[in-house]
Amino acid sequence: MEAKKIVAVVGAIDVVLLVVCLVLYLGKDRKGPEIFFDEEKQIEYTEGMDKELLLEGVTAVDEKDGDVSDSLLVEKVAGTNGKEVIVTYVARDGANNVGKASRAFTVVSSSYGGGDSLPVEEETLETGDMPGTEGATETETESNEEGSSGEAEGQDENQGEGDNEGEPAGPNPILVLNADMIETKKGVAPNWNEVIETMSDDKDDYNTLYNNLKLEGQVKLNEEGEYPVTLYTVDTDGNRSEVRNLVVKVS
Repeated sequence: MEAKKIVAVVGAIDVVLLVVCLVLYLGKDRKGPEIFFDEEKQIEYTEGMDKELLLEGVTAVDEKDGDVSDSLLVEKVAGTNGKEVIVTYVARDGANNVGKASRAFTVVSSSYGGGDSLPVEEETLETGDMPGTEGATETETESNEEGSSGEAEGQDENQGEGDNEGEPAGPNPILVLNADMIETKKGVAPNWNEVIETMSDDKDDYNTLYNNLKLEGQVKLNEEGEYPVTLYTVDTDGNRSEVRNLVVKVS
């Protein structure tokens, strides 16, 4: 009889402990904080900008801990096509649960060698007045002019396999435009991102290719008119993309 009572008591204790464990498990905080963005604060991204600026208008709220915005951090910034970047945020609550969210930012053209950063004080954009062409010598300019005489010829020259010393090796970069005309206001250099559909290379990223863009022709920024030019890019191996014809309209 005593044995039965002991078994019954032990069984009751086990049941109570099981219920307590279940309650503790179900009551445990396992959900990370939720991250919110203030849509009224649309910040444009500039390369190398302070991450504190990227946190403006971003808040994090946890179901149990409330506002945990002070735990917010920028986890990473990933480029896409040179026109926008994806910023990923993380936040942590008191139980070490992590919440994560991403937001797209428009890239300020000047941060990717954009058109507005080109010199306008000389009133004219001429051959070589593109990011990455500053300080070009006469010899370099002449070689560019010769290369623009024909796309096929230019491709043959730049598709060397490196058998001869000094010749570029590897595939040419790709440059595709989405229009044959770009418009700009008087005194403002064009934003070339507006007409670039695709620009890629087997080694170089978009930013590098943008900084290596070459312009052949003359654009009088302070004089209305339509100016035919050619545009191409060169990768770090010296391979050149196809030459694209473009009209710059200043109004």
